[in-house]
Amino acid sequence: MKKSMADKIEQYLKVLINRSRDKQIEIQRAELAETFSCVPSQVTYVISTRFTEKKGYFAESRRGGKGFVRITSIKLASDVEQQLLEQQINQFIDSALQGSRLNIQEAELLRHLLIQGFRRTNIPQPQVMAQEFLDILNDYIKK
Repeated sequence: MKKSMADKIEQYLKVLINRSRDKQIEIQRAELAETFSCVPSQVTYVISTRFTEKKGYFAESRRGGKGFVRITSIKLASDVEQQLLEQQINQFIDSALQGSRLNIQEAELLRHLLIQGFRRTNIPQPQVMAQEFLDILNDYIKK
């Protein structure tokens, strides 16, 4: 079965990402279009439809003469990881409430900010970042 041009570009970019040490590449649309004998808008289409956050990628670009596209592979938190993260946040906040270090309004605000923030972003190692946030919050509310 013959692959479409979009499939070829996608496969090429994924190979480059997988070969890179930091799972990130920077390319220039025009150069990639020239490599595949297509128009730059086709490269843009592939990047915008096949390298999305839902698919485990973060793509950013800068247009212009020295413009580039940077694509980074990101690890998506699984449902189990997300549940553990939320449990960790809830335990911390409940403990702070019981110790009278937070009032109810502060606790609910923190709970909402942390849980929704981690649900809405795809960051590498969310458990590590959450622990850092909680350590910083703990230092602050102990004062």
